[in-house]
Amino acid sequence: MSSEEFNRNGQTEKCLGKLKKVAKDFEEKNDYETASYFYKKCLDVSVEDGLIKGEAEAYKGLGTCEKHVLNIFYAMGHLETALEKATDGNIDSLQKEISRDLVKVYQTIAVQFQDQNEFDKSLQFF
Repeated sequence: MSSEEFNRNGQTEKCLGKLKKVAKDFEEKNDYETASYFYKKCLDVSVEDGLIKGEAEAYKGLGTCEKHVLNIFYAMGHLETALEKATDGNIDSLQKEISRDLVKVYQTIAVQFQDQNEFDKSLQFF
């Protein structure tokens, strides 16, 4: 409720802070569906107010949630979008965080292809 109030009052940063905290709380409880809901709300608020850092963080959160529920290709898509946003916004520290997560996702995909004897695809992700 407080995030909605902050949003109505034009306090976007405080709104996003509350939404991210709630999302992280649900992540810690392994409730990735609910965490994703709040990351999507972060994304909506960020897009509405043109906050590229908020968009990047929201996509990163969505990617993390998808990774945990083993939707690895969705995780990859969200993280790649997050990286694009962080790069566009010149947010170096966030770029590094997202890149680390993205490398882990690429490795997971590569191993899956390797296990299926699809070595050409595996090499692309490695």
